[in-house]
Amino acid sequence: MGFGLIDFFAISLAGGLIGFLAGMFGVGGGFLLVPILHIVLGIPMELAVGASACQVLGPATTSLLARKIRFRDLFFPLVITGGLLFGVIAGTGILEHAKELAPIGVNGKTIRMADLVVLVAYFVMLLGLGIISLKSARRSDDELSGALLKKYFQIPPLAQFPGLFDGRLSIPLIAWFGLGLGLVSGLLGISGGILLMPTLIFGFGIPTHRAISCSLVIVWIVAFQSTIAHALHGNISIIIVIALLVGGTVGARLGSDLNARLKGLQLRRQFGWLLLSVAFMIGARLVFLLAG
Repeated sequence: MGFGLIDFFAISLAGGLIGFLAGMFGVGGGFLLVPILHIVLGIPMELAVGASACQVLGPATTSLLARKIRFRDLFFPLVITGGLLFGVIAGTGILEHAKELAPIGVNGKTIRMADLVVLVAYFVMLLGLGIISLKSARRSDDELSGALLKKYFQIPPLAQFPGLFDGRLSIPLIAWFGLGLGLVSGLLGISGGILLMPTLIFGFGIPTHRAISCSLVIVWIVAFQSTIAHALHGNISIIIVIALLVGGTVGARLGSDLNARLKGLQLRRQFGWLLLSVAFMIGARLVFLLAG
């Protein structure tokens, strides 16, 4: 599909918003970018997913440089990398299969399977995560020491991550979490930040600001892997990616600066409302598609 100058500027503005959120919350912003590109701007779902996966590299790199990631912040991301890779391969394969399936008819309308699968997955995921984030927003970082995954799933071998948090974590558990994260990332074109943040904070018990630093490194890794996988399937439009990066790199720096001024409780509360807002937009789109 062709793009004009107005389309380029509109996509750039979307990229700026996503970059701002990436720096502020330590996420890639794909959970917002894919719905905007597809629902608002009318870009085909597979191109929206591919562009989202690719453009995250720009804001994620800018955010990493702005936060001055230390060597100790790399230990956890390196452990999770193997699971991420296999998950990304599986997720992009599912999207490719859905893209090749015949469209279905509902109330006289034809709906592409790729569109339906991705939108439903987004809606369920964002609704659940939004509710969890808001319900947990009253918990301080000091209350996270009894996190579920850290406390009850000590499957050997175990590893310590000095400087990140106290205690030990199961390496197999981290690997399986990476597999699931990569699967969702490959299918939906997200960097996984919206799943990372709640899991790192409420599952593993990592304090919010340290979790954001860790998340940014993992976001960069999964974005790199997803970009290669989607490029092999022909789901990446260079023009869309360039437009997103123009605004995204600027927005990421502004978001990182704001993040340093906000408290962990404020970040979690605002993040929860953002997730629910996007879920509402996707739900409205699904009603329109299915109800006619």
